[in-house]
Amino acid sequence: MGIFFGWIIFSFIIGLIGLIGLIGTDREIGFFSAFFLSLFLSPLIGLVITLISKNKEDENYKKEVLKTQNAQKKALEKMTQKNETSIADELTKLNNLKESGLINETEFNTLRACLNL
Repeated sequence: MGIFFGWIIFSFIIGLIGLIGLIGTDREIGFFSAFFLSLFLSPLIGLVITLISKNKEDENYKKEVLKTQNAQKKALEKMTQKNETSIADELTKLNNLKESGLINETEFNTLRACLNL
């Protein structure tokens, strides 16, 4: 009868260690590391170490967010590089167009008002 209860307790502990290993599959530690840590140290210590390790899904999400932020940053940098000409330069160009006779006074005032926005 003692052997029977011994096997039940042994099976329960191995099952618990296997469950901790399964928890480790979704984490950076992995199944085998979590399983063997629980086997050699204790199931409780193995569970704590497994739960402390980082979750793979969270790490992948953080990487995707970082990629998106970098892409947005590059897009904003491109937009600001395109708008490097100052308003003073644009006004000088408009004045040159007006003086050369390519645009009249009303067109000049309209374009100048658009630049000041």
